[in-house]
Amino acid sequence: MVAKRLMVQATGLGTGCGKSFVVALLCKLFREDGYRVAPFKPLNLTPVTYVNEDGKEFGYAQALQARASGEEPDCKMNPCTVKPLGDGKFDIFLEGECVRKNYNPKTQFLKAIFKKILGFRESFEEIKSAIRKCLESLLREYDIVCIEGSGPAKLLGLGPLSELLEIANMWTVKIADAPVILVTDSFDSVIGTLYFLNPEERRIVKGVILNKFRSDEFLRMGIEERYINLGIKRLKSVYQERIGKEIVGVLPYFPELAELPELDPITPSQKIPFDMWERVIDKISKKARKYIDMDRVYEIMG
Repeated sequence: MVAKRLMVQATGLGTGCGKSFVVALLCKLFREDGYRVAPFKPLNLTPVTYVNEDGKEFGYAQALQARASGEEPDCKMNPCTVKPLGDGKFDIFLEGECVRKNYNPKTQFLKAIFKKILGFRESFEEIKSAIRKCLESLLREYDIVCIEGSGPAKLLGLGPLSELLEIANMWTVKIADAPVILVTDSFDSVIGTLYFLNPEERRIVKGVILNKFRSDEFLRMGIEERYINLGIKRLKSVYQERIGKEIVGVLPYFPELAELPELDPITPSQKIPFDMWERVIDKISKKARKYIDMDRVYEIMG
């Protein structure tokens, strides 16, 4: 495992805080710094997928992240994809291959579905094997692998779904030996997330990025940018002391993203054309660098 690695996980319920965007942005910034970087999401539950020239199908968000990296999308970047079709039906993909098409689980639990139709044992060994195989391949091929978790960093009480998300988050972190940066749109939700992590998992979390900070609203109120920046500096200081984790970035709301469909939706959505996406992420990266302490991010990765 030669590549440096970093995992981005979400706080709260894991949706809407922008971890897919943050991974894409980091991939872009790493690329601009001269590194060959690959995105990686162990498991993606999404109706919006990408099919490459080899007929491999996987999450479209990973294709967008790959393009931000300057790389061709590869099914290894999303080894397990669960694609909801509506009416309770799913296509299920492993390493880009559809292993069950148009399946309707009805009242069965997710684990029972996987076990019945794919022969998965109780500990999801086949999913783990695919994740490990694809991750190790990327770690050999790239300088940096930027990993995106699924859902929230920790989700308790939902049985098989909680176990599956555990594989996509903390299990993957451990096999990758990767530090974690939490992405949040509310510092308060970081406290709740850290509370549910065990001591070892809390130690793995090395920093926090606040996303979608609405500095534009303060500007419209007539507050000068220098005072907003002073406020952000104070905000970081207060919350770093409160949560015990370093704030490595405070990203503003980027209006360019409002022009695009959601990067990684959980409901059917339009796909972002690659040419449009590359223009937008290029424009955003030029603005965003000053809001993330990239030197500190590199230090976190070792």
